[in-house]
Amino acid sequence: MNIENRLKNIENDWFYSEPLLFLAACSHQMVENSQMNVPLRSGRMRIEFNPEVLKNCSDMELSEYLKVEVYRILLQHPYKREPYNANKNILLIASDLTINQFYKTNVRLEGVEYLKSLTKRFKELENPLGEEWAGTEEEKFFMRNLNIDRQTGRFYSCDNLSFEDWYKWIFFLVKHISSKGQSAGHASLAENADFASDAADLWEENEEAQENIQKNIQKVEIDQGWGEIGGGLKREIQAQADFSMDYRRALSQFRQNIVSAARNLTRMKPSRRFGFKAMGSRYQRKANVLIAVDVSGSITDESFNRFFHAINNIFFLGIIEKIDVIFFDTTLKFSKPVSIKKKMSLKEIQGRGGTNFQCAVDFFTSHKEYNGLIIFTDGQGNPPAMRSTQNVLWILTTRLDYENSRPWINSLPGNKATYMPF
Repeated sequence: MNIENRLKNIENDWFYSEPLLFLAACSHQMVENSQMNVPLRSGRMRIEFNPEVLKNCSDMELSEYLKVEVYRILLQHPYKREPYNANKNILLIASDLTINQFYKTNVRLEGVEYLKSLTKRFKELENPLGEEWAGTEEEKFFMRNLNIDRQTGRFYSCDNLSFEDWYKWIFFLVKHISSKGQSAGHASLAENADFASDAADLWEENEEAQENIQKNIQKVEIDQGWGEIGGGLKREIQAQADFSMDYRRALSQFRQNIVSAARNLTRMKPSRRFGFKAMGSRYQRKANVLIAVDVSGSITDESFNRFFHAINNIFFLGIIEKIDVIFFDTTLKFSKPVSIKKKMSLKEIQGRGGTNFQCAVDFFTSHKEYNGLIIFTDGQGNPPAMRSTQNVLWILTTRLDYENSRPWINSLPGNKATYMPF
């Protein structure tokens, strides 16, 4: 029996035992590709397989390879929005590490093997990242999270991180650390980073694919069809189906709310349902939005640049027609909003003290020309006082910041929260 038929049989076996895996696998076309150098890869609504690489695999190994790829699809890694100039290899490493946290497979995951190859370096060298990084949080992070179980030989990490967080850490490891600190018997950190150059070649942002995956997840939740998927992996998959996790959708809903609020009744345009017996509606499509950017001491240069990149995307994609931007820590940094057309660096913003959301909220409430407020922040500050319902969307820097801040943000009238994945 050829590889494609064997994979189809595995899918069919999941119909009763693993309904979510069955739905996810069937939503993608199975395509043979003998030119790639990996067993399977996913993206663009298909699962590609290399029969030459898989020909000697047992049915158990073949099932494991397919299951890992379907987990990758359910976590939406091939369809998420990628950071600017994303490194595909590092995206794959981050995906493998995320899956490895929740599912211990017996088949080879290249990203896991890559970090396993670095554990010896971090255990034996005095300064594995070089002297300039000695004693830093970066060195402590990798010292803590690069471990191999002595009994099983499996790689494990102490911190359960999201896909986005793993990407940032591995990006730092591969791109920002040179061969400093290298000694005999230990490879450079950048060496062998391009181990699977085509494994993530099909990955590209696809909102329709994300919606289909979320619908499948919601279906199995209603039907209680999770199968053997449980624990941390189940929670991680459920999190991907949470509407609030997608900040672009949250922005679209935010815009709709603002447009709806700009409804004008008119006698000149009849109601579609009641004709001239009732007033019709005319909506003002333009909306004035204020964006407040947190530039306190806890905000990093990377976060600030991501804020600025996101603001420009909002403007040029036409999600919001007119945008004014203010910067704040304990106080507003400028007496009036600045244009987003002029790129600014965090070094230009003076102060960098604590965080006081109240000053940004007060500016918004005192300027009635704005229909809504978007706040970019890490959420580290006291909740502001709001006297009435406001159209406010909070976009947090990371998922962890989102989880920590969501309870008090949702308690504020008219406030919603989301976070940026990268």
